[in-house]
Amino acid sequence: MSSCPICEQPIPGNSEHCEVCGFPTALAIEGLRAAKSPPPDGSAPATASEEKGPTTRSRPTPSPDAELTGTLGRGLHERMELYRPLGRDCPDVTNEMCEAALSEASGRTSEALDILRSAQGRLDRQARDAVRRRWEAADDRRKALERTGVRLDLEFPGAGATPVDGSDAIAENLRGLLDVERRLGKFESDWKGLQGLLAQIESLRAEATDLDLPLGEVPGQIDELRQKLSAGPFREGDLDALGQDAARILMLLHEAIPTSLEAELGRHRATLDQLPEDAPASEPARKLHDAATRHLEKGRLMEASQSVRDLRRAIVEIESPTPPVAGVARPRPAAPAPPDDAMLETLLKKARSLAGRVRSLPADSPLALEAAAEIREATDFLRSGRLADADRTLTELMRALSRAQEKG
Repeated sequence: MSSCPICEQPIPGNSEHCEVCGFPTALAIEGLRAAKSPPPDGSAPATASEEKGPTTRSRPTPSPDAELTGTLGRGLHERMELYRPLGRDCPDVTNEMCEAALSEASGRTSEALDILRSAQGRLDRQARDAVRRRWEAADDRRKALERTGVRLDLEFPGAGATPVDGSDAIAENLRGLLDVERRLGKFESDWKGLQGLLAQIESLRAEATDLDLPLGEVPGQIDELRQKLSAGPFREGDLDALGQDAARILMLLHEAIPTSLEAELGRHRATLDQLPEDAPASEPARKLHDAATRHLEKGRLMEASQSVRDLRRAIVEIESPTPPVAGVARPRPAAPAPPDDAMLETLLKKARSLAGRVRSLPADSPLALEAAAEIREATDFLRSGRLADADRTLTELMRALSRAQEKG
């Protein structure tokens, strides 16, 4: 066991700091060595026998400056303990205390006093500023919370207030800050949980409304909860109570919606059972019914609601099929007019000319096959006396061949 170079109190071997003044144990040996260095006047150090002296020799009385350094060191240690709840914002003057201890051990007591006084002022100043910043941050959190739609009955006396001086006043302000931060954190946690419950309630309510499912008194209870939320301001515990109300409403929705969906799926199953197994429209509906049943069994109400919605459309299609849309057909031509011999001759010449051009194309090319089909169609029009249709077909073929020639 060694003694502290500052307050001369015993320091246990397993302790990191002096329990009285906070001096670090690691520097105790260096301090003692400095204390045992030769006096500045050059006189020889006392021998072992002289150091022991008579057993009745009294311990020398410390000087006033030494007592003052001990008092300041203990005060700094107590201040740091007061400000410890600031966490990472807590100022630390351990380095200055070590520097002062070494200065005192080297005989520079006045220098040690200056270091300790400067450390004391910096410690209080930094603690006061840290508490002020934390008050401002807490006030910002409150404002952000209220912007989301909830008003709080929570006082913030330290936000924007004139900074206080003195370790006792700072510590008192710090205790008020920590209490407000604790309550604010509880508000934030309760509000976040309540918002999550409200989001689930609104989603399920929208699904039930869209599917026209009966919910009994649940919509009225949801509206009542919304009115309570818009009232405020809320004290500690109010949001937790509203969260319990929201959880109860959500439970009612989880009871009402599955009951309605199960009843509807039962009706749709009876409809599907009446259809033949090989009915082409029944297979997709049966798959939708199975999917909705699986979702419902696993408690996935949103997915079950969507499957029921799709199943309704499939059932309606089965019960009232939409007639197929007929393909767009060419308008029925008017009765053919008597053929004009001159025009017929002209069209025959055009057809023979185009046939020659088609024969010059590669036999297996898509253009050749399409052109041959167009010529056959034009020939049929000519046989039936539909000269206008034949002329149109040959003209379109001529343009197609010209475009192909230009690209080639």
